[in-house]
Amino acid sequence: MSRREPAWRVTTRELESSLEAERGEGDRAATYLLSPFGTRANRVVLAGTLSPAEPVGRTDPPSFWRARLSDPLGAVAVTAGSFQPGAMAQLRAASAGRPAIVVGKTHLYRGADGVAYVSVRAEAIRSVAEADERAVLAEILRHTLDRLDLLDRLKHEPATDEEALRAEGIPSLWVRAAHASLERYPEVDRAAFRRELRAGVERVAGTRLPSPAPTAPPGSVTIVRDPGPGAPPTRSAADRAEESAFLDLVDLAAEVSVDGYADLKEVLLLVAQRGGTSARAEELLTRLEESGALEEPIVGKLRRP
Repeated sequence: MSRREPAWRVTTRELESSLEAERGEGDRAATYLLSPFGTRANRVVLAGTLSPAEPVGRTDPPSFWRARLSDPLGAVAVTAGSFQPGAMAQLRAASAGRPAIVVGKTHLYRGADGVAYVSVRAEAIRSVAEADERAVLAEILRHTLDRLDLLDRLKHEPATDEEALRAEGIPSLWVRAAHASLERYPEVDRAAFRRELRAGVERVAGTRLPSPAPTAPPGSVTIVRDPGPGAPPTRSAADRAEESAFLDLVDLAAEVSVDGYADLKEVLLLVAQRGGTSARAEELLTRLEESGALEEPIVGKLRRP
């Protein structure tokens, strides 16, 4: 009998920054998302504002729904289908954004250009009062800061014994995940991510904290890698999140179309409905076409390769 995977408390920013996945051992092994900030997660807990869900697909009634969960640090796609009827019912239950807690499994999709997009397949969703959302966010921030402290310690004291850490109350799962994060993301600026957590602290406190001394601008957490000859530069997590949101709209337009293509005018209308501009949409379209994530085989008609 397999043991249920523990759910890691994470921010959307941590998920957005995750580029690596690995599979466990065995025929029915779980897949894990490895983050730069000390998680090796098959399941996660998120707290934030859940947007109204949109159906995906052509079945009637729709058997798959998608929404976005936003917290003070970013946003991530949340999906649910008929295989999780309770989560799907909760996902589609509201017509307006509302505070919510989401528990689900991580999913990493890598496009033809190698760009990674993270989503969460919901197992359970609960609409909560704002105070409860803040309380869970506070727990998420505490776990995140504790993991960052562990990463700093292991980076400067790599020979620290796991038994000694366990004796201090640090879970073995955290220790192994921290070692893996340091190995797979050796050049990540974790101090910048720690500064970004300030937005979450302000949300929990319900007030703005005094401004710190000027630092790097938001979105400065980047994965620094040797791209190799001719390889494209690594996109920031913010860029990937914006591209992912645009691709979601392309998928939505394609799913409801007669010919299976996303009509460019319909995509631009969806972008405008969400507060975006046509100019920015064109920039994203150009970037995604150049990277191979989108193509326009017919003028005005988009599809994924």
